Amino acid sequence: MAQAKRVDIADIIENQTNWWFSTSTVVLCCLVLFADGFDNQAINYTSAAIIRDWDVDRVLFTPVFWSNVLGWMVGSLTFSMIADQIGRRNATIFATLLFGGFTYAIAYATNLWELSILRFFSSVGVGGAMPMAIALISDYTPAKRRGLMITVLFLGYTVGSSGGGFLAAELILTSGWESIFQVGGIVGLVVACILVFTLPESVRYLLVQGAPQEKIHAYVKRMQPGIEIAPDTEFFIKETKKQKGVPLSYLFRDGRAWMTIFLWFALGFSFVTHFFIANWLPIFLSDFMPLDQVNRIKAMFQFGAAFGIVFGYLIDRYGVPVVTWTKLIGAIPVAFMGYFMVQDLGFLVMMLSALAAGIFVLGGTIGLNAISGMIYPTFIRSTGSGAAFAVARIGALAGPGFGGLLIYLETPIVWVFVLGAIPMILSGLAAYGLSRTVDVLHERKPPHTEHESEPALAPQHAPART
Repeated sequence: MAQAKRVDIADIIENQTNWWFSTSTVVLCCLVLFADGFDNQAINYTSAAIIRDWDVDRVLFTPVFWSNVLGWMVGSLTFSMIADQIGRRNATIFATLLFGGFTYAIAYATNLWELSILRFFSSVGVGGAMPMAIALISDYTPAKRRGLMITVLFLGYTVGSSGGGFLAAELILTSGWESIFQVGGIVGLVVACILVFTLPESVRYLLVQGAPQEKIHAYVKRMQPGIEIAPDTEFFIKETKKQKGVPLSYLFRDGRAWMTIFLWFALGFSFVTHFFIANWLPIFLSDFMPLDQVNRIKAMFQFGAAFGIVFGYLIDRYGVPVVTWTKLIGAIPVAFMGYFMVQDLGFLVMMLSALAAGIFVLGGTIGLNAISGMIYPTFIRSTGSGAAFAVARIGALAGPGFGGLLIYLETPIVWVFVLGAIPMILSGLAAYGLSRTVDVLHERKPPHTEHESEPALAPQHAPART
């Protein structure tokens, strides 16, 4: 029997039968985040070696970390807004080419000024690729598995970011710090070439943009190969393209203002601790142990992000409160890291403490990243996710600056990490506010306008409140 003449594309997405199409899309986005994670963390794994090689004061490395975060902020916001105009696919490919090319060029920097400039432009691509991949997966994944799939997506980032540390532990000693950027750049460029021939465009985006129905039919057949589609069948989505206004302003309309603000604060405070540890941990550790052990410990911190898949599953079942508890509990292992260093408890203890901190700091942040791609309707999903990333980078800027200030003030290492744990508590409190506002927004259940669709984080995904 032929398909009905008007069909909601959401029904097709929710009932996909071609597992290869959905799986391959996730794998391709994982490849993007694999290269993204490797290139993003390369500067952290090589910082101690560069400082020794160039014989510079470690405090002077703060602007390099800032250029990294600034580039990420610019990329997150710019690419997300561009993607709502040119599509998720094209924006993802462009971002991957950008960070691949400039990461490779960093290998030939000769001073901190050149390093900062090249790092800025590579980070524009790094920051742009991540929200694009999240938006694309959100558009193709059934609602009941969306949080889980977004956190699965971050496994690619985890493999790249943690694997880079284990590779750096070997390569820096034999081939120099430059080799890390050469490898990362080549990987990024290869992934971009693969995407050109394989990455699909979001079918939701195509419908919002008014793409020809023939093109929509082709994507439908890829999702459900056995479906019969009459020539006059029209697929639709319960929203239309916005013609007026600034896209960013829609994040604050229809009751979304406080939800957006709490999301930004939760991510922002989380990133203070995240980037404080990511940027300065290798440099602090280099005072206590050899560089190869330093990079392995840092790699274990990054590997903790792999547990984000557990948080994704829990978010699908219990909603935002999962992130609230993750952030509050995560302050504990962070606070003890400095104590373990000065007590010289050994390589194994530091590996385990770094892993524990990574599970809650990075895993919880991945949960917030997933939520940012779930609470907004399709027409502003890229903008909502990208804006959250960009604004939260204010916290990421504060992290390196915070560490540099504590070094300048000669703060005891134990107190450095105790102070570094406080933003985790503030992030947990903001996540609690986000949970409450999401519940209130769901309870209102306003009728959808012609521009809106149901957010991916549906009411049943959060536990009932009494």
